[in-house]
Amino acid sequence: MPPIISCLTNSYGRYGPQAAIEMIGSAGLEYIELPIRTAGVESLFKETPLVTSASTLNDLNQVDRLLDRHHVKVSSCNIGSGNPLEAEVVEITKRKLDLASHFGVSLVVAGAGEAETPEDLQTLYDHLRQIGDHAAKKNITYCFETHPGICRNHRKMLETMHALAHPNLRLNFDTANILYYNENIVVEVALAKVCHLVKHVHLKDSRGELGEWYFPALGNGGAVDFVRVYELMRDCGFNGPYSLEIEGIAGEDEPTLEQHHQRILDSVEYLRNCGYFD
Repeated sequence: MPPIISCLTNSYGRYGPQAAIEMIGSAGLEYIELPIRTAGVESLFKETPLVTSASTLNDLNQVDRLLDRHHVKVSSCNIGSGNPLEAEVVEITKRKLDLASHFGVSLVVAGAGEAETPEDLQTLYDHLRQIGDHAAKKNITYCFETHPGICRNHRKMLETMHALAHPNLRLNFDTANILYYNENIVVEVALAKVCHLVKHVHLKDSRGELGEWYFPALGNGGAVDFVRVYELMRDCGFNGPYSLEIEGIAGEDEPTLEQHHQRILDSVEYLRNCGYFD
């Protein structure tokens, strides 16, 4: 059975989840990774969110109707809210887990956080366990982003997962962020070290330069061996979701909706050639 291939709606930039839901079917996809934004906080992509931490049941039902109309399903929710070291972020995250459960997802993606001192690290671990416990009540696994802090690279990931030892806390592996935030990293080697702990994957391309915002259509970066990524995860028993994340290129003109969608079309075709749909 082919794996679940999804699309993080950030890939449509300022056009956001509304456009993604309306258009991904024409790319041959039926799943999205749906962001749940923090009410009152503008996102990096400046889109109009469909769901925020302040959403009501009526709001969620409207999203359900939009999804049904376009025959789209939610594979996971992206619920990044800040650093879980902060107690306020923990509470917002719990609220977002409640909202995510409305869509019937078993996975969410968000940051693991950062800590400067040993004392802060222990507090962060305690907060993450609280998040994991709340996620467990909703039959959800919380997957850590490949972001600065305690899941910056495979070594940090292994250390964090060993310390937490929580069944509802796992990893989201981002194939480009591992290069964006680290030097001297081979994507496939890092993934092989942690694949048994990965429950969600962001497929994102890169030229492999530290700190370079260059995330084009898949296959146009050159630093990620997507065939090997698929083989590693398949052999680890993973069957998705693989979520496309196409965040564009620093300094480029603001892409049109058609250009955003073309990157999705190109990326899906590339993944077909790599065997993801076989």
